[in-house]
Amino acid sequence: MPSLTKPVKTPNLSVVVLAWNKLELTRRCVDSIRSGTSGDYELIVVDNGSTDGGADFAADAADKAVINSENLGFAAGNNSGLAVASGTYVAFVNNDTVLPGAWDVSLTDILDTRSQTGMVLPAVTAAGNPVTVRNEPGDTVETLLPFGEFPSGVVVMLRRSQLEALGGWNEEYERASGEDLDLAFTVWAHSLDVVVDTRVLVEHASQASMKELPGLTDLYRKNLQRFLDRWDMGPDGPLLDTIGSEEYLRNLDRARTAVTWIRRMLAARDEAATLRAEIERAASRSWLRPRS
Repeated sequence: MPSLTKPVKTPNLSVVVLAWNKLELTRRCVDSIRSGTSGDYELIVVDNGSTDGGADFAADAADKAVINSENLGFAAGNNSGLAVASGTYVAFVNNDTVLPGAWDVSLTDILDTRSQTGMVLPAVTAAGNPVTVRNEPGDTVETLLPFGEFPSGVVVMLRRSQLEALGGWNEEYERASGEDLDLAFTVWAHSLDVVVDTRVLVEHASQASMKELPGLTDLYRKNLQRFLDRWDMGPDGPLLDTIGSEEYLRNLDRARTAVTWIRRMLAARDEAATLRAEIERAASRSWLRPRS
């Protein structure tokens, strides 16, 4: 995993952009970061085995470039960016986004002033989960219900030291999907808050690179099962020194309860889908019967 580094002073924020093809979207994203980031920062572009000139662009455009020879997936790709980050805070930014002016100021301020916040996200124009989706910027900072309101990790910001202590992004998930929810559960398990700043609205193309992955439906299903199994059993990972083991175990019980309800909802959805299919087949057969 070779890296190309340009000398910069120690920043307050490391911005990690993970890219796999879609070079024009990456250019737009990087342009918005360069024009819209107000504080001291370093830009880290991780090229995850692009075949469209993305590696050359990363080497030229970033303060630090990480060039992976193949697509390592979302978690491992982001972790390779984390490995070279030096900021107090680290933001992970999907390459199919456009960030507004001064986007970083509000998010870093929340982490600066709210010690209980473990992860902060902006609002986005599109996402797989609707919790953070907005049509226009708001005026609120909202703390999500632990293990109950699931955000999409289009743009996330954390304290670098905390994320490193937690072991970074969980690389058990294949390629992409599930890692952002797993990270939110990990933050909640340590009695930290996941916060959405609706005052910052990020334009998101949504799954621009994901659509290129083969077998996407099967991938979603496998990673969802990995997530459910992991939090049903309870993860065996690093424990922050800010939480006691008893409190952590209580939080794992809450996570397990949430997983139980997710399983029930999925079972009910599948049962309803099966019933609809049976009704449609029966209706189709009735139209084929000869009339007397």
